[in-house]
Amino acid sequence: MRKRSRFQGLRTPRQVLATAGRSPRVGTRGRRRRRAWPTRALVTLVLSGLLLSVGALLGPAVPSRDARRPVPEVVPPPPVIVVQDDTLPPVLQRIAQCESAGQQFTRDGKVLRGTRHPQDTGLFQINAVVWAKQAEALGYDIRTRDGNAYMARYIFDNYGSVPWQSSAKCWSRAH
Repeated sequence: MRKRSRFQGLRTPRQVLATAGRSPRVGTRGRRRRRAWPTRALVTLVLSGLLLSVGALLGPAVPSRDARRPVPEVVPPPPVIVVQDDTLPPVLQRIAQCESAGQQFTRDGKVLRGTRHPQDTGLFQINAVVWAKQAEALGYDIRTRDGNAYMARYIFDNYGSVPWQSSAKCWSRAH
């Protein structure tokens, strides 16, 4: 008697039968893909048709040749204004740091006064006894930050750093 092969009694799986004529890698997914593509194509076609109709309703994107073009308005350039550089020279900035730690007012909001000389006022510790009349004549109020800085600039331009020689050890060091 012939021996039966052990493979003869096995049945072929259904999946293989269902995919007869196609590659075994495709499986059942291939059918679903084939069914989905016409649906996608139809959706794409409908959407493109809607977009075209909306574009036609909104009007042409390019203006016609007969349409009047607005004449550009001639705008004159703004006038050039020369602003003087009011920044303080580096030596004056160092003087302010040494004299008052860069502060015009105390924490209480009062004008900063000198410890040795109570008449020294503000950011640059300008002595009110010596410079108050000159500051008033120039229109500067040394009790305000700007007025004190303007007066310090005036003193520096006319007298150099001599009025601040008492703190020269602090501000004259090379930085």
